Amino acid sequence: MTHTTRRLLLGAAALAAGARTARAQAWPSRPVRLIVPLVPGGTTDLIARVIADPLSKLIGGNVVVENRPGANGWIANDYVMRERPDGHTLIVNNVSTHAINSAMAAPERALVPSRGLVPITNLIEAPQFFLAPAEYPATSLADFVARAKASPKPLVYASAGVGSYQHIDLETFARRAGINLVHLPLRGAGEIVPVMLRGDAQITEFNVSAAAPHIEAGRLRPLAIVARERLASYPDTPTTVEAGFPDLVTTLWNGLFAPVGTPDGLIVALHRHVVSILRDPEVLAALNRQAVRATPSDSPAAFAIYLAEDVARWSALTREFNIQLN
Repeated sequence: MTHTTRRLLLGAAALAAGARTARAQAWPSRPVRLIVPLVPGGTTDLIARVIADPLSKLIGGNVVVENRPGANGWIANDYVMRERPDGHTLIVNNVSTHAINSAMAAPERALVPSRGLVPITNLIEAPQFFLAPAEYPATSLADFVARAKASPKPLVYASAGVGSYQHIDLETFARRAGINLVHLPLRGAGEIVPVMLRGDAQITEFNVSAAAPHIEAGRLRPLAIVARERLASYPDTPTTVEAGFPDLVTTLWNGLFAPVGTPDGLIVALHRHVVSILRDPEVLAALNRQAVRATPSDSPAAFAIYLAEDVARWSALTREFNIQLN
């Protein structure tokens, strides 16, 4: 074999290897799954479905939403963190399933969302109500506190699960108010309304958009908006700050994440695509109708800073109340 022939053969082999590598790196090469760590019906599930179809069009491949509820999001998070970091498995987390789980996780736990997932972008923020069933006679937080103190047995609060923001916020409320409440943990926010309508709990925290139809129908009653300022759509509902609970100002956020090791180029591309979706006038209008505000991050790095601050806040609260993972 001549030197020239050998060189041509080696060159051809290199080109073939390069072609195989390019094919292997093509994305997406199969459906992209958006994992939702909670049951259908809540805000996290809503925003995943809002972005799935337009994201499919932008990347030229199917994007499917898959619910994997349980253990306040740990089942889904553990699953995603073990998946191949190739951009085909993503997760839509929220303040509970990412920030609070990270705050509560033991240092020796191998898989923690803040260490095992790469932030892509914040998605939305949604205001929250403290709510009571219409059949329960409390008309304000002060009235609820008075009735709880007078009740011969502890009243019940419902949450999306142990370690959810509802769990910690309502525990904060009970401690600050000096009342004893019993916790009813569920598998996700989508289960809260049926529980409240059955009268199995006397108070909960739930997003405004999902609660609105039940408030308008007279089935649920808002006791306060969990925020510093009143909502224009509910001007007569006072804030938790006005009611004397200045540290109860939680806003539900949702964000998009990928497993650690996902190539930087894919993270940047996903950020660009999702931000463009959240700035689309039709998407914004749909979110506004749900009393949800689009809050895309300026960059994945900016979202990471936001998350670090949020984890620190929840770490302080979980330590104060000694709330631990089971």
